[in-house]
Amino acid sequence: MWEISMEGLKSLIRRTTPSSFAYICEKNGKSLSDKMDELACFAPGMLALALYNCPREAEKYLSLAEELAWTCYNFYQTTPMKLDMSVDASWNILRPETIESLYYFWRITGNKTYQEWGWNIFQAFERNSRIETGYVGHKSGIGWDMMMKWLVKPGIKDKYDAEFLSCRDA
Repeated sequence: MWEISMEGLKSLIRRTTPSSFAYICEKNGKSLSDKMDELACFAPGMLALALYNCPREAEKYLSLAEELAWTCYNFYQTTPMKLDMSVDASWNILRPETIESLYYFWRITGNKTYQEWGWNIFQAFERNSRIETGYVGHKSGIGWDMMMKWLVKPGIKDKYDAEFLSCRDA
């Protein structure tokens, strides 16, 4: 079942030109759309978790997972505010998938690059999305006009984020 699933995933992989970023195109019925939203950035983390749980089967997908993580990170780094606007989208609604994937990569591989990427994204959110009650999404990356609030609530997610960010200098 794992191999069948991975073959399906590989059939959706495309590359941008000329930068050659790997991305997962969207499938709607039999048609494919050359776009990838932030939600698909769960895939690098999913593959990293597979590497942890099924190393023999997942090892051959590690380079694909790393390429997808690089693409997702660059969703953030290529915008003026360093906030993800995804491919063919003009908003940021504070999706967590990239940060989660980077966390899994850092914890599983020990590679601090992924932790640093997560830290860079966190700093961009702090600079550009923090309001008194939490965080706010952006439309077109330029203002507060799309009020999609993500309120900070204590709990397991805060603990998870705190561990990821506090270990930067460990």
